[in-house]
Formats: sequence, structure tokens, C-alpha cells
Amino acid sequence: MLTCRAHAHRMIDAPPDVLWSTIAAMTGMEDWYPDLIARSKVDAATTPPTRFCVMRDGGELHERILLRDADTRTFVYAIDHHPMPAQSVVGTIRIDAADTGSRVTWDAQFNVEDTMADALTQTISAMYRAGLDSLANHHTK
Repeated sequence: MLTCRAHAHRMIDAPPDVLWSTIAAMTGMEDWYPDLIARSKVDAATTPPTRFCVMRDGGELHERILLRDADTRTFVYAIDHHPMPAQSVVGTIRIDAADTGSRVTWDAQFNVEDTMADALTQTISAMYRAGLDSLANHHTK
């Protein structure tokens, strides 16, 4: 097993607090990333809160929301159930102020078999780039 890191970042012409309100809400991922997520629901009564997403292809994601820090605009989640051949997946979305708008970074760390490491890292990075493009489109309509 290898520990890998997928990464994507993008400048978005929207204020950081506006983007943060979308991410921190936990719900509505299907609104800002509809190409991947068909529907989602959150159980905020659990500790930590959990989010369940159904992907467009029918796959499911079960996530634990580990951190929602408004001061640093950082959102951290663990994916406990997913269709990928990875284990111990922890993702982070961070939003920083930039000269014009925001710099948004989306990372994940995960464990995967050596033979699948490069391909899966590239796949997840591409998925995150597409998600950031979708987030930008959602906020710059």
C-alpha cells in the first residue's frame, strides 16, 4: 500500500466568504457539482455530522465531516464508503482570499495498492479540478 495525495486548485472570481458558505453548508453538493453528485443529505445530529451522496453513476459516498473551520475556511471530511479502490480517504477543501476573488484548494490523502497509485491519483485530481470548475461556474453565472 502507498499513501498518495490528489490535488487541485483554482482561482475563482468570488469572495471567499461566499464560496465558504457553499462548502460549509454541507448540503447541496448536487447544486454546485451536478456532474458528479445527483443528490445528497446530511445527518447533522450525529457526531461528527455525516453526509450521504448518490453519484450520477449510482455509486454512493458516505462521509464524516471532521472539520468546518470558518476562521481558516477549511472543510475536512473522511470518506468511509465509496466505489474507489482506495482506503483511509481524507479530503480537504480550503478557501483563501486572493487579490481578485479566492484561491480554492481541494486535496485528498488516501492509501491504495502500489499498482493503482498513479492512475487513481490522476483520476481523483481530475475529479477535483472538475469540481472546482463547477464551483466557479456555480458562483459566476
